[in-house]
Amino acid sequence: MKKTILMGLMVLLAACQQKQDNKDVLQDNSRVLLTINKQPITEKMVQVYLLNKGINDPDESQINATVEQLTEQQLWVNYAHQQNIELSQDQQMALVQLNQQMVAQQAVKQYLADNPVTDDEITAEYNRVIAEVKDLQFKVHHLLYKDEVDALTALDELTAGANFLDLEQSYVQQYGHLKNVGDIGWVNLKQVPESFAEPLQNLSVGHHHQQPIISQFGVHIIYLEDKKTVEPPSFEQAKEGIKRNLQSKKINRFKQLLRAKADINSSP
Repeated sequence: MKKTILMGLMVLLAACQQKQDNKDVLQDNSRVLLTINKQPITEKMVQVYLLNKGINDPDESQINATVEQLTEQQLWVNYAHQQNIELSQDQQMALVQLNQQMVAQQAVKQYLADNPVTDDEITAEYNRVIAEVKDLQFKVHHLLYKDEVDALTALDELTAGANFLDLEQSYVQQYGHLKNVGDIGWVNLKQVPESFAEPLQNLSVGHHHQQPIISQFGVHIIYLEDKKTVEPPSFEQAKEGIKRNLQSKKINRFKQLLRAKADINSSP
């Protein structure tokens, strides 16, 4: 549905662009494949259309189908032009927002190209993470509450002799719509909130932590079903993931700097 709406907007936009001066039209010197009422369909237009669909190496049938789609689109553009069909204010705004989104995405790519993550940064991060996870994995269950009083009530039940897994089953029936609650499987210390780290390392298998744990997500009660020592991933295995993580951090830091420098005022 979104693609259909967007295509309709692009058709109307093209119709409006035909009314503009030639100086506003993008220069396209690629080979003209055909013309429709003197409007060209070019190799570049076909290439861009396919790239927007994620097709980098099209076969002949895909190229022919794209030429046909662009031909039909141009016919509708011509009709829109003849009928003086104009974009509504909402449609114009949608296109402005689409343009800004694409410019912003290009700006992020350019920033990363100008400020690449270095191999030294990746190596340092790999060594830091390996040291922090300590080659350990934990099979964790946890119950998440918004209110600490509810968490303490659950802890009182456990102290009185309730079985954690039975309590978890009742919890999941009530709060199963929440993500990452109950049995969350095998995790390392980098995959859980920082406040989990010390309790998990000190817990004995088959026991729950005696105090509620606070994180940015709420109040947790955790239970350790099992733990094991694992071989950490090699540098080559982890390299791309670490690079993406460091790129994300770079972008977020620069985004905060842009925000700090900008004059942003909220209307009352």
